[in-house]
Amino acid sequence: MAEIHSPTPLYHRIYAVMRERIIKGYYPSDVAVPSEAELSESFSVSRITIRKAMEMLTAEGLVTRTRGRGTFVNDRTKENKLNRAVVSNINGLFSYLNAVGQSTRLKVISLDLGEAPPRICAQMGVSPTTPLVRAVRVRFLDKRPYSLSIAYLLPEIGQTLKRQDLATTNMIDLVQEAGATVEQVEQTLTATLADDYAAKHLEIPVGAPLMLVNRLFFNADLKPFYVAEIFYCADRYEYRVSLKREDGKDFSLGN
Repeated sequence: MAEIHSPTPLYHRIYAVMRERIIKGYYPSDVAVPSEAELSESFSVSRITIRKAMEMLTAEGLVTRTRGRGTFVNDRTKENKLNRAVVSNINGLFSYLNAVGQSTRLKVISLDLGEAPPRICAQMGVSPTTPLVRAVRVRFLDKRPYSLSIAYLLPEIGQTLKRQDLATTNMIDLVQEAGATVEQVEQTLTATLADDYAAKHLEIPVGAPLMLVNRLFFNADLKPFYVAEIFYCADRYEYRVSLKREDGKDFSLGN
């Protein structure tokens, strides 16, 4: 982890990144998080720094540390009752993706087949051991990284992808060319912080603010077949929605 001039202590920046990972379901509750040694190597910091960060997470009740077993994320299965889907038209999303594709260029980081993170498997409704195709790309706008996109696809769709096509074509066009019908998309936007992987590819410091857009695509049978996680630099991304009141659909707030 490259050191930068910041008034925030290094251990606190590690804590902030680990906290975001835990809240976003990066680590399953039934599997130990990486050890201090592994995290130390991943973030390129000392084990003392990692230990201080983990102590903060423990004090906050996010993890439990047990001698001889390791550190485990505490169960966070209760969902906020205010988290609910807003139904809109899918054509607007496709138009937006097309506009982004025309104004940016792509760099393919990787294309492989393997196990996906538990949070992705849960979204897709597949076993944690199910192999998924993963495609990682960085979009550039004005010669600077604009977004980091990590796509997970079922093999019957993903194995048709080719690196040369990923470098020039929007993923939504590629999956439809592969025979998939996009019937429904669920989109979630959350604020997050850059971990070491995102920081490297977006050329920003670890702990820098990001906007995470998660899109879950359903086929004609309303079965998930594709998940996209897109990390946008917070200072370069704006998401705008225009809402209109439908004629004759006045409402009042209940007590």
